[in-house]
Amino acid sequence: MNEKMLSGSAAAILAAVTLAAPVIAANKLEGIPLVWKPTQMKDTGIVNLTGVTGVKIQIEPFLDTRADKAKFGENQQGKLSKPVTTSGSAADFCTRHFADELRRFGFSTVQDQGDVVLGGEILEFMVVEANTYRGDVRLKLTLKKQGKTEWTGVATGTAEHWGRSYKTENYYETISDSLLHAVQNLAQDEGFHTALTAK
Repeated sequence: MNEKMLSGSAAAILAAVTLAAPVIAANKLEGIPLVWKPTQMKDTGIVNLTGVTGVKIQIEPFLDTRADKAKFGENQQGKLSKPVTTSGSAADFCTRHFADELRRFGFSTVQDQGDVVLGGEILEFMVVEANTYRGDVRLKLTLKKQGKTEWTGVATGTAEHWGRSYKTENYYETISDSLLHAVQNLAQDEGFHTALTAK
C-alpha cells in the first residue's frame, strides 16, 4: 500500500469517526435538564386536613447535600454503568414541585411570611435502571415555628417503571413519581399535622 493510499484510508477513518461522534454523544444522557413528568398518583385514601388548611407553610429552598449533585440516574444493564446527569438543580426542582404538590393536597404554601417554615435536605434523588427503572427520593424535613423546631422527619418516595432502555423520558417519569410519592407520604403524616397546629 503506497503513501497516497494510506493517506486516503486515514482520511476515511477520520471522517467516519467524526460522523459517528454526534451519535455517540447523543447516546449519553449527560447534562440534560430536569423535567417534571409525573404519571402516578398512589391511592392514599382521605387525607385529614382538619385544622391545618389555615396554616401558612413557608417553603424554604431545599439543600442538596449529595456528593454528586449532577447525577440523578444510572443505567446498570451493561458491564459498565452509564450515568444520567443534569445541567439543572435538583434542589430547585424539589423545592418548586414539593411546594406545588403539597398545595394540591390542600395545604397552604407561601414563599414568605408563613406561620411555619418548612425546610428540606435532599438525601437521595436517584433512578437506577436494571430490569426496570426504580426511583428513590428521600428528603429530611424540618418544620420550625418562630425559630423553634417543632418537627423533623424523613419523607420517602419510590416509583418503578417499565420502558425502553436508557431513555430520557423514563428517567423523568420515575424521578417525578418518586418525588410525588414523598409528598403524598408527608401529607398523611400525623406527626407533621400535629406540628403544624402546635401552639
